[in-house]
Amino acid sequence: MDEQQRSGGPTEGRNNRDTGSADSNDEQLSMQQLLEAEDASVREVRRGQVVEGTVVRIDPDEVLVDIGLKSEGVIPGREVSSIEEELGHTVEVGDTLLVYIVTTETPEGHALLSFRRAGTERFWRRAQQQVETGEVVEAKVLEVNRGGVVVDFGTRAFVPISQLVNVQRTGETEAEQEQVAEQLRGLVGQTLKLKVIEADRKRNRLILSERQANRELRSLRRDQLLQELEPGQVRSGRVSNVASFGAFVDLGGADGLVHISELSWSRVKHPSEVVKPGQDVQVYVISVDRDSKKIALSLRRAQDDPWLSIEERYPLGSIVFGQVIKQAQFGVFVRLDEGIEGLVHNSEIAPTDRRLLQEGSRLTFRVISIDLDRRRLRLSPAPEAMPEEDDFVPLDDGTPDLPDLPDQPDGSDEPPDVGDDTPRLEATNGEVVADEPVEPVEPDAAVVTAEGPAEGPAEEAPATDSAAVAPGEGESAPAGSRRSDDAA
Repeated sequence: MDEQQRSGGPTEGRNNRDTGSADSNDEQLSMQQLLEAEDASVREVRRGQVVEGTVVRIDPDEVLVDIGLKSEGVIPGREVSSIEEELGHTVEVGDTLLVYIVTTETPEGHALLSFRRAGTERFWRRAQQQVETGEVVEAKVLEVNRGGVVVDFGTRAFVPISQLVNVQRTGETEAEQEQVAEQLRGLVGQTLKLKVIEADRKRNRLILSERQANRELRSLRRDQLLQELEPGQVRSGRVSNVASFGAFVDLGGADGLVHISELSWSRVKHPSEVVKPGQDVQVYVISVDRDSKKIALSLRRAQDDPWLSIEERYPLGSIVFGQVIKQAQFGVFVRLDEGIEGLVHNSEIAPTDRRLLQEGSRLTFRVISIDLDRRRLRLSPAPEAMPEEDDFVPLDDGTPDLPDLPDQPDGSDEPPDVGDDTPRLEATNGEVVADEPVEPVEPDAAVVTAEGPAEGPAEEAPATDSAAVAPGEGESAPAGSRRSDDAA
């Protein structure tokens, strides 16, 4: 009994032996798994294959790269400069390189690798990546052909005419084709911003686009510009398009709209009267909507407001020259200067002055009121001043032209004696009309009085058929005068 207890008993001894045997088997199994896992992790490579590797050590004459073999591969030291040129910095441990396998094993047990000979694969992989990411690159134009231009993109790449910004096909005639060819030749030697849109290694086909690159850059600049713009700023821009409702101005990445009402301080019938596509302008930023990416601009607010100095330039009661620009039912609009327009109301227009207020006529007016808040200017004709002879534009309504009236020697207001062959003036119902010459009549055949017509029924003299008779000495011809049946 004591002996069994000292030995731990037969059952306990067997358990100890079984446990030792199990530990030994587990250790052997673990070593076998490790060896199998190591063999599985070893990459099977062949000569001429291009693989990726990681730099693990840098020596003066070589660079060791782990490409998944049992031992590291070796890149000769003469290729270090090419690696640094490609990476843009000195080679460092941990850099990932694409290498070409020259041989799988040298006498020293290492694989011989080449960074330069993997350049073609590296190029096509990078081109495919640029197609996916939409990266914008630069390339220099080498030569032209009928379909576009050839650029240096590490290899020869092609940009079709349809993907060039400043070149467009206009037709198929010989002259039009020569014009396109001349535009293409002007691009030789220039560096273009391009975007890779197709990379097909099997067909050795590489297509680039300047239009898509320009669109991408504008999108980036637009987002940046929208963050920079603030209402009240004055910016430089270029007119990109003109429409009936306004003009679009390119601010260098984003287009803003100048509404037709913001083009000028004067009235504008069509934006083309003020701006043209390609014109450089200064614009005032009215508002910026970053959510909808809309920019409202003003061309007139970037200029001096003429109404700020109107009281100094056109004092009340002053006589000014103006041009009639529009006739309305309630009056006549007159332009005094750029951005300054006034209204001559019907109540200010005498019947004798209406015929002179024709569109395009330059006449003198008197300033009678100024409303700065409402930007309104009231004018009245200045009867003591006549229009300039060169600026007077007659109304083409079929009526005869009026002759110039020279001043009378005696200072009277009576019309001059211009003879029977010249049309005369008659004041009829407050309007000045011109009559054709008529045969002279006896003095007692027509009587003009201020009290009323002569005996017998009377008719109002029509403006185009009646003959004018100068009033006698000491008499005047009032407006609305009539003549007797005897004169008829």
